Amino acid sequence: MSRLWSRSPEHSSIGHCARKRLISVRLVMAASLAFWISTPSLFAQQKPAKPVVEEKELLTKDDFKLKISYFKSTAGMEAPVVVMLHGKRGTRLQWKAMATDLQQKDFAVVTVDLRGHGESPLPKKGELRKADYQAMVALDLEAVKEFLLEEHTKKNLNMNKLGIVACEFSASVAILYTELDWEKIPFDDSPTDIDKTPRGQDVQALALISPDANTPGLSTNKAIAAIRGLKRPIVIAVGDKNAHDLSSANKIFDQLLIKKEKDREKEDPPYLWKYEENFSGMDLLTKNVNVRNHITAFLTKYVKEYKSDWKDRRSRLDRE
Repeated sequence: MSRLWSRSPEHSSIGHCARKRLISVRLVMAASLAFWISTPSLFAQQKPAKPVVEEKELLTKDDFKLKISYFKSTAGMEAPVVVMLHGKRGTRLQWKAMATDLQQKDFAVVTVDLRGHGESPLPKKGELRKADYQAMVALDLEAVKEFLLEEHTKKNLNMNKLGIVACEFSASVAILYTELDWEKIPFDDSPTDIDKTPRGQDVQALALISPDANTPGLSTNKAIAAIRGLKRPIVIAVGDKNAHDLSSANKIFDQLLIKKEKDREKEDPPYLWKYEENFSGMDLLTKNVNVRNHITAFLTKYVKEYKSDWKDRRSRLDRE
């Protein structure tokens, strides 16, 4: 009986090594378990923040209360920005579906109720005056830009990667504001011009849907010439079965074109996209999915992929 239970020196050595390995495995398992109990899951750490939409009220320099919706990006200081402007009798709420889609593609988006529209009503009811349209450029969009500067300073977006989508009359507002933005003089905070902190030069691309060629109080001829000189990318989307819209779109497109063909690459903007539709403005965007997809692709190429690293945009004199 004793021989049945006896082990040779070789068997005894193997058993001892096996026991040591078993003890080592158990120690590793115990250490691993303690690690996972005490440390948050790596998947949880990498999970992106949930996109949020914030309703805000901005105060313009003439004390007008401007309502906006802010679709905050989860991309932080790398986030490109799109400002979306409605058409006649429109509101910022019409942009919700497209703004949500852009937000999911890392864009920060601001949709605006321009004065006299939606939840930004005029103090007195009545027709918009020429001065109101002019205020949309100099005051309403400037208030939006100040808001973007605040978010930029918090590293929630990169305001230098900015695009504007506008339709009908607000196309003129977008065109004129682009000129205004690019004409801003930098802060006098450095002895050399190249090192001065810019105040503007942030609007990099425009997408115009059924743009009006004429808007009360707004003349875009000079601004269009300036944008043409800056070679800022512009796309115009229009329903080619709508004679009025097509005429306006052709007029603006012709003004944007560099006349000398040798100075222009055929594949470069501006683009004039014609769709076999009679829809106008927001209807063209919402009822033809191709329009929305094409504009999203345009914004991705010329805004999101625009090369611009985040930089502090406050004057050096105001920084801590």
